[in-house]
Amino acid sequence: MAIPITFLLLFVSLLLIITATYYLAMTNISAQGQTLNFSEAKQSMIGLENTVSNVLWSPGASEVYLMNDFGGNFETIPTAKTLLINITDGVLTDTIFSSPTGEAVYEMANGEPGANGLYLEGDARTIVNSSASTMTQLGIATGETFQEIMLSYRPLASSTITGSSVDKPVNTVQVYVVSMNLSQSLTLSGAFYLKAQCLSVVSSTRSYNISYQASALQVNALLDGTEGAVSLPISSSSFGAMINVEVLVCNVKLQTVEV
Repeated sequence: MAIPITFLLLFVSLLLIITATYYLAMTNISAQGQTLNFSEAKQSMIGLENTVSNVLWSPGASEVYLMNDFGGNFETIPTAKTLLINITDGVLTDTIFSSPTGEAVYEMANGEPGANGLYLEGDARTIVNSSASTMTQLGIATGETFQEIMLSYRPLASSTITGSSVDKPVNTVQVYVVSMNLSQSLTLSGAFYLKAQCLSVVSSTRSYNISYQASALQVNALLDGTEGAVSLPISSSSFGAMINVEVLVCNVKLQTVEV
């Protein structure tokens, strides 16, 4: 007995609907899984930043952190994030720091739509001047083929009046820099352990004896081509001022370890 053509058409149509529904369901499950992986990768990079922060400014201190497998690649790039810092009061101008400070990156082929430009910690400013502001820059950006979660640090500057000398107020300006420039150059996938170690805190001071009145010192930062500045108050008299500028660099090394 021949099968009616209408029955065959209905059967084929039903089969196509089932196949399409299954494909859409599997696509949604895959997309949800990728979004979940990216969300977990974000939390993991926050955890790595917390590990680094725990050892900052304490030479010899170290902590080990487990990076789980989220289906992406982890990189440390010691030569990234070139930082140039100079100071000026309108008359005086000097460069006080110039070096790469490094960054750590977790990249995934399928990230989170709409997350580009989002900061998990910190913001887009290249330099800050408040102790309430974090030096951390942990943000999300889209590369050529991957979405990247990038960890780096920006400088922080502050000023205080610390005394007087020959009728001139003595001002101390401190600029803090966190550098991962001495880290291992890594490209890793899967799960692995990272060690964050504070190698040293290096201080260098420059002194400026000015003979004119100044009310502010501007600290300019050029970080990977992005400019920023903060203005710090300076005390002076009719005789001028003494300005001591101290740059403190905390050298942190990221490396792989076996546990």
